[in-house]
Amino acid sequence: MRISPQAGEDEKYKKMSRRQALQLCGASIVGSSLLAACWPLPETPTTPGSAAYTATLGAQRPLAPYFMGYNNVPLHSPAWSNPKVLKVAKQLKAGNIRYPGGTVANYWDWQNGWFLPGAPRGFLNSPHGPYRLEDLLIAYKATNAQPIYVLNMLTSDLDTQVAMLRAAQNLGLPVNMVELGNEFYIGNPQWKDNQAKFPSGQDYGTMAASWIKRIKQEFPQAKIALVGSTPTGLFGDQRRKGWNDGMLQAAQGADAITIHPYVSVDDTMISDDETASVGKVDDAVISRWQDFENLLQSLPANMKVWVTEYNLIDNKQSPFLVFRKWLHGVLVSYMTLSYLSDKRTELVSFYDMLGKTGNETFFLDRSESSDDPLDNYTPTAAGRTLLLLGDTLAGMSSATPIIFDQSAPEVNRLAGWIFANGAQRKAFIANCSANSLNWNVDKIFGQGGEYQQMSGQPFKIITSQDDLTITQGSVKGQLKIPGYSVTQVKLT
Repeated sequence: MRISPQAGEDEKYKKMSRRQALQLCGASIVGSSLLAACWPLPETPTTPGSAAYTATLGAQRPLAPYFMGYNNVPLHSPAWSNPKVLKVAKQLKAGNIRYPGGTVANYWDWQNGWFLPGAPRGFLNSPHGPYRLEDLLIAYKATNAQPIYVLNMLTSDLDTQVAMLRAAQNLGLPVNMVELGNEFYIGNPQWKDNQAKFPSGQDYGTMAASWIKRIKQEFPQAKIALVGSTPTGLFGDQRRKGWNDGMLQAAQGADAITIHPYVSVDDTMISDDETASVGKVDDAVISRWQDFENLLQSLPANMKVWVTEYNLIDNKQSPFLVFRKWLHGVLVSYMTLSYLSDKRTELVSFYDMLGKTGNETFFLDRSESSDDPLDNYTPTAAGRTLLLLGDTLAGMSSATPIIFDQSAPEVNRLAGWIFANGAQRKAFIANCSANSLNWNVDKIFGQGGEYQQMSGQPFKIITSQDDLTITQGSVKGQLKIPGYSVTQVKLT
């Protein structure tokens, strides 16, 4: 879902043809030292300054092994049998994979691994790359990422969808997470099928209740999520209002609710004043986060939250406002960390893994006549930061927030967490402000550790490693966090 008036999978499809003239680094990102695998990094010691702020630790929360994952929509990506696609998922260290994707699921024929004949024309006319359960099994065996099955409640039926889950289980795929459809709350006339099938949240909840009962009977271990509406924000979409209340009153037995808290960026936010532009985009992200927090307060206390799609929305093309630029990379890592703040957030799935819409972590254009200068299967700005975050999260079982001194300038634009598994500890910090600050970290980092750091100009398109300042070194006592940066620390 998008938070613009024309939100939804239609926007994602429309952006498939957008091209941006830039060249990304083609180096593979593998190995235990993610940045060193790509580039020789200068040893840069931390630089204590005259003013150093303090940081403490907050309350620890559990971290599921499948917390961080991805959408990989068949409109944009080849089949999982393609080894290059598998390599991307393994590099990102995906913990979950959404099958078959978002709105595409509402028109999906799982037996053929493609769309039903009555699907929107844009879906049917997209490059045909079958995505069957057997393909999903390839991805699961290669990555151990938990599948999230998005069922077709719109154009299929319960028996057919239960048969899909049964077939998946018989293949050896785990059936632990199920979504009951995608974004039915959208009031966009283009998606009138949603409104005809489910006139209200209560109508959807009534049908969902019967599906939950049947699925739980056959798959008692499965967690099942309802389609939750995001806050209306600036847009007075009447269909969204009351959707969640009506749905929750009618649907019993659900374990979770899905939320898609996209953040819209338009050209009114961007000007020749770089600092002001960044401030407006940052403010939009923080405001949307507050909307998300407020929404969580309205949900049942025992209900988990699955953020099964999130990203920025760039409402301009040729050139993009933020996509492929460094600010995009920093902000999506900041957003990912922010969702950890509520313990009910069990998982997140970034949109999208592969493609050419600007949403992607790795660029891929399947058009044979493409004149786009980007190399296929190379990381975007978002991909670079999420690769480092994925390396930080992999294998961790707990997460503890870093509480930064509130007297520091624009501290709300700084997010940091320490992740642990009993044997290892790693920290990740995202700074989406211009401020470069020194932090006393001896109390939270203990004996110190080794850090890797990327920083850059917020609106610079990342075409190679030369567009970023990339450093590594030892940290003890103080750590300098540059403006517009992401930092990983492997603690000793």
